[in-house]
Amino acid sequence: MAGMNTTGTPTRSEYDDRTVEIEVTGVCRQDVMRISNYKVRVPHNRMVQAMQNINRLGGKVASVKSVPSTSASSASE
Repeated sequence: MAGMNTTGTPTRSEYDDRTVEIEVTGVCRQDVMRISNYKVRVPHNRMVQAMQNINRLGGKVASVKSVPSTSASSASE
């Protein structure tokens, strides 16, 4: 748009470096008991696919939170 200034590279989103932690409960798998909770860390851009897979397995998403990315902390050193 005219008059708009953008910063950064147009092909890379600021969400590309973010990681989310999804806490899952109620998944019936061979290696995880049905009543147990576990956490999955995925890149932000894969969050929707991970949540869909959890639902397909019969699980429920208990919580979702953003966690610091390990690549961002090592890049600043």
